[in-house]
Amino acid sequence: MTRRIKPSPRPRYEQNYPEHLATGGELRALGLRPGTSEPDGILEYQHGDRSGICALYERSKALPIASPVQQP
Repeated sequence: MTRRIKPSPRPRYEQNYPEHLATGGELRALGLRPGTSEPDGILEYQHGDRSGICALYERSKALPIASPVQQP
């Protein structure tokens, strides 16, 4: 039987988060993508009648978005 490894807990933030973290959308707007497959934090937000959670990633680990390869 294979043992399941419990993922390490991630910091949770409400409404605001530290400057060193960014959402996936914020990274995309800068031409970047997350450098890891797992988020470095979780944002819980509420905006008017909408609420939800969002993954946060370390800005320092972000990588450039690869441009598509053009066919000759």
